[in-house]
Amino acid sequence: MNGRIPLINLKTFLLLSAGLALFSCAAGQGPITQFGGPNRNGIYPGTGLLDSWPEDGPELAGCFTGMGEGYGSPAVTVNGIYIAGMLDTTGYVFHFGHDTRLRWKTRVGEEFHFKYVGSRGTPTVEGDRVYYAASSGEAVCLNAVTGEKIWHVSLRDRYRLQEAKWGYSESPLIYGDKVFFTPGGPGHNFVALDKLSGELVWAAEIDSAKNSYCSPVVIHHRNKDLVLLNSSDYILVIDPGNGDILVKHPLTHWQKNHALPPVYNDGRLFYASGYGEGATLFQMLEGKTELDTIYSNEELDPIISGLILFEGIVFGASHRKKQWVGVDYKTGRTVFTSRDLKPGSLILADSKLYLYSEMGEAALALPSKSGFDIVSRFQIPAGKASYTFAHPVIHDGLMYIRYNNDVWAYKVK
Repeated sequence: MNGRIPLINLKTFLLLSAGLALFSCAAGQGPITQFGGPNRNGIYPGTGLLDSWPEDGPELAGCFTGMGEGYGSPAVTVNGIYIAGMLDTTGYVFHFGHDTRLRWKTRVGEEFHFKYVGSRGTPTVEGDRVYYAASSGEAVCLNAVTGEKIWHVSLRDRYRLQEAKWGYSESPLIYGDKVFFTPGGPGHNFVALDKLSGELVWAAEIDSAKNSYCSPVVIHHRNKDLVLLNSSDYILVIDPGNGDILVKHPLTHWQKNHALPPVYNDGRLFYASGYGEGATLFQMLEGKTELDTIYSNEELDPIISGLILFEGIVFGASHRKKQWVGVDYKTGRTVFTSRDLKPGSLILADSKLYLYSEMGEAALALPSKSGFDIVSRFQIPAGKASYTFAHPVIHDGLMYIRYNNDVWAYKVK
């Protein structure tokens, strides 16, 4: 059944109204620092970035260390970095200043420690508040200055979180006065919480839909903002104001790993997933919950690498063939494959691709309509690295690379 469950909490409403002046600074509109950059699409602002690096890599500006095991990227602000990590089996959010000194760490809850151990998501920062959800489903809002908990909600206890095979993996999405999570529990598959209090605003009920390692994004379609994400069984487009399900397109792959939200462009959704599933371009149809298929391409089947649309080419990594792939967005034709660097994650800034292989090699590549050329590369200083799943981050002329307990900041401007 599609639908929503509204909740009106009069006591919470009165308390928030009375305290509006007190919270105005924290709730005020301002830049949001989050996974994947300002628009959560892997594209970062910045100009004048280096066209090539020295042979041994760009100059190291600093190293942040001590955050334990994890795969999440740092959220970088003017005040430093916020990052999640696991010490023993417990997850924390850490805040370091730009001088690399630890300002605070706050315990959140248990993190995944069966296989591919460590934290998953990236904290989301807005103003003086930090939002994060551990892989066990413990969601928190923290004071960005002190690390004190403003609220703490157990998605498992309150909304019967259905954990994915490799742990709940989601970076919180803020939209207006709401913050979104995907517990996947009956009646609460996708929820909007009040970002100031953690109280439920609405819950979407979607049959058999739980978290699939995908973090939601906001798209602008037909002059309206909408939330787009993959669940374990569907591509979903949801009205952020009330939780109405506008698109519910079935996904049938047996792995139920659909970590990358589709790339939206002019009413179309470019979806891609791993294990040989491949890529499909869909058309959104007015008044219909299912999507129309335009074409499919089996060669681009990424797991967690990211998808970048640049000058008509979608770049990503193939899980099955272990190579980088470029697909013509309009035609679906594969225009480029490369094994010059082992697959991994990729981001874009200043019309340049920043690649980070799963074996710990970082590279700079120049993209074009015919593919990309790697112009510089270096190995991170971590000995024998493996499972380097964190995506790079570009901020203020620095490239941040995370591998478990360390984050290195390199000068790329």
